[in-house]
Amino acid sequence: MKADTGRSCVLSCVPWTRVAISLAVFFGVNALALAGAISVTSPDRHQTFTYGEMIWHQLYKCSNGELAARITFSNRPFVGDDTPRTDEPFDFHFPGVRVRSARGIFFASSGHGELIPVARIRQFPLYDWIDLSPGAKIYLLKDRGRVTATLTATDYPREGIRWVQMDNNFSLQNLLAALFRDFQRFDN
Repeated sequence: MKADTGRSCVLSCVPWTRVAISLAVFFGVNALALAGAISVTSPDRHQTFTYGEMIWHQLYKCSNGELAARITFSNRPFVGDDTPRTDEPFDFHFPGVRVRSARGIFFASSGHGELIPVARIRQFPLYDWIDLSPGAKIYLLKDRGRVTATLTATDYPREGIRWVQMDNNFSLQNLLAALFRDFQRFDN
């Protein structure tokens, strides 16, 4: 039997831990580079209630074939005797996202020229509607009531809610945290 050297097993594994972390970062960055992904920020900016909430959303096709979203914000959380309820609808257009298929699918081009499905038209006898594809999400970023809409899509399905509202969090750190959270869910 060997005498106790005073080192713990954890300390002797530290070099291997560094190697494992380096490999995980390397493969994670390569997965981001290889995965087909797009991000389209609407040029439309609207001012609404600072602490209001989104109460309704709908995708629609513009006359030029582009995808757009109509989103209604409300001051509903703060309605009282002296403050009546007010709802404000706004339109956000996503340039470059167009119907390019006879099947009614909206596509956006990635940086590599790959077409990524973003939304599809659902047809029923009495009405049609448009919903996001399994790999698409819309982020509504509110900074003191100023709203920016960003459409993101990947060529693989993503879990979670499709319409994400973030208040006063328009930072690179929060966007990256949301993106990596999606990659982590996909790997499990």
